[in-house]
Amino acid sequence: MNLSFFIALRYLRSKRSLNIINIVSYISLIGAVCGTAALLIVLSVFNGFENLTASIFSIFDPELKVVPATGKTFVIDSAMLAKIAALPEVDNVALTLDENVLLKYKNQQTIALMRGIDENYAANTSLENSMYDGDFRMYRNGYPAAVFGYGVAAKLGLFNLRMEEPTLVNVPKREGNVSLTNPAASINTMSLLPSGIFEVEKSFDDTYVFAPIEFVQRLLDRESQASAVEIKLKSGTDCNSARKTVADIAGDGFLTKTRQQQNEALYRMMRSEKLIVYGILVLIVIILSFNISGSLSMLITEKKDDIATLKSLGASDKTIKRIFLLVGLMISFAGIAAGLVIGLSICLLQQYFGLLKLPGNNLLVDAYPVKVLLSDVMLVIASVAVIGYLAAIISVSISVDSR
Repeated sequence: MNLSFFIALRYLRSKRSLNIINIVSYISLIGAVCGTAALLIVLSVFNGFENLTASIFSIFDPELKVVPATGKTFVIDSAMLAKIAALPEVDNVALTLDENVLLKYKNQQTIALMRGIDENYAANTSLENSMYDGDFRMYRNGYPAAVFGYGVAAKLGLFNLRMEEPTLVNVPKREGNVSLTNPAASINTMSLLPSGIFEVEKSFDDTYVFAPIEFVQRLLDRESQASAVEIKLKSGTDCNSARKTVADIAGDGFLTKTRQQQNEALYRMMRSEKLIVYGILVLIVIILSFNISGSLSMLITEKKDDIATLKSLGASDKTIKRIFLLVGLMISFAGIAAGLVIGLSICLLQQYFGLLKLPGNNLLVDAYPVKVLLSDVMLVIASVAVIGYLAAIISVSISVDSR
């Protein structure tokens, strides 16, 4: 085996009699380098976007969320809330009540998702750190107030937080028929003042308005009701284990979801996209590996006299195949090593210096995010190595057996 290795190393480093063989060998090496680097960079960018998405959703979505199994709301059970809050792994429990509403201010109006929150909600999120203007508070001089998403505020023209004119909130009444002669009688209307504007990400900024849960309960005629129980866990708590404990307390009438389960469709789509792109890049690496096959076939043809000499000295076909297989593996692993160095360098430069910028304006990041995972590094090494090995073994077997 040691002799085969040194012979293979000599063949790899020696100059070929035909320049085209050198060219094909360099191309095969460059193909392995580019394939390895591309795989690592693309997978790291997908990891970066997944991490960015998770950080955005962590602002709004709690670590655990208890929602009714059927219907939109449930009657608040103080005993259940007390049991959940008493769990050693639970840090904070908050109630929310969501509903789409029609907002009117002066001559402007828009539809938004109003989320009624209690006094514990602020401790579950980092929205206080995402304020564009004003403060994240639900009362202003003792009067119910709201925190608007930047997009919602822009549609209403709510950029003077010191104004005293309230915003009108309208929703259809839960009960009773719609009066065609007096449609306003079929609508609940209440008012509140703005206390702040938050800016996180466009889809959230254009959607959400936060108000006191008591205000939303009166508006919707749903006193003592809520849409969800949102739970913040203590640092270091196993989320899945805590979910099972909370689910046992909540009972069969509720669903308890982790943050990832709350956005399961999105995470599934991102994983599918990553898998598809990985498959496409692997296919490209397979195509590039044909250069290794061509390089080995021409090398075997050039070394036919050496092969005859080795056979006369007692070398078997298996030994000959091993020598040229090692040549192919050396090309692959040299490409993998160089590709990893290039790929990791590009990822680290992007991560710390943001060389490649995202188009448009983004509050959270202005450059493509990247996150290098050891699992992806190992996957890239294994993928390129297996492809290189198969390309080499097939080429060597066919070329040596045909002689």
